[in-house]
Amino acid sequence: MINKTAEEILAGWEIGEIGATEQLKEDPSRPVYEIKTDTGHYILKGFSGDMPEKTISSNVQAHLFLGNKQDLAPRLYPAKNGEYYLRSQEYRFYLMEFIEGRQLEETPEDEFRLGQAARKLHELKGYGIKSPFTQSKKPYYEWFRDLGFVKEFDAILDRIPDFEQLDQCFVHTDMGPHNAMLRNDDKVIFVDLDDAGIGSRFLDLGWPFIMQFVNFDDETEEMSYRFDLAESFLRGYYGEAGITREEYDLLFYGAEQMHISYMQAYGPYAVDSLWKILNFGMEQKEVLWSRIGGE
Repeated sequence: MINKTAEEILAGWEIGEIGATEQLKEDPSRPVYEIKTDTGHYILKGFSGDMPEKTISSNVQAHLFLGNKQDLAPRLYPAKNGEYYLRSQEYRFYLMEFIEGRQLEETPEDEFRLGQAARKLHELKGYGIKSPFTQSKKPYYEWFRDLGFVKEFDAILDRIPDFEQLDQCFVHTDMGPHNAMLRNDDKVIFVDLDDAGIGSRFLDLGWPFIMQFVNFDDETEEMSYRFDLAESFLRGYYGEAGITREEYDLLFYGAEQMHISYMQAYGPYAVDSLWKILNFGMEQKEVLWSRIGGE
């Protein structure tokens, strides 16, 4: 069922008679609905009214660039008044196309596809809005001051470079199979562009190498590494030329910083496990390098 606010907002678009509706995401700050009408199939995405106007505007611009212009994300539809998002007292909403296809899966084949699509994404030109996602490591130096691993944590931060001084391009910031669709025409489409914009290529590339490719058993705390997925993603992104050692080091620094950026997101009881995952992930760096033929 769609709530009253969203139903009233939908009247702002020319979409025909509404038939079936389903709420796909129940997060009250970011509700998402699937909408079927007699003329089309849509996704209605909402943002809490507490979100700064600048943030929602940036999100919309990213969608217009990557979706409407580049066909690498869902297209947005203009409302009757010509705007691409509408306001209520509680929310901001935009309407986008429903992607006919399937979500990518954590398989070598889909990771290869994702790597190829990531390369296309990073090679795009003509966009100038900075990603809301912070590239700076400075805020993390304030974390975990009372925990036993703080010296080791700071040492990791010390060796991570300043990504704001490195390659800047269009980035997604949460790139994984969970945020990508394989459309029915076999094209990879990126979804959830909440923090998309200009940022560091190496942070974008690094995200999965610890966050995703480390398997962690919550009960036993046993860990393993999905080398097959990592290798496939790298082959998709770098092709036959492969990755240089310099870029590989930067990618793993990006992996470390991206993992660190999530270490407070799951609450204080998850910090110890996330610290173990970080260290295990870093230990796999040279193993993976040797597996992809690095010298």
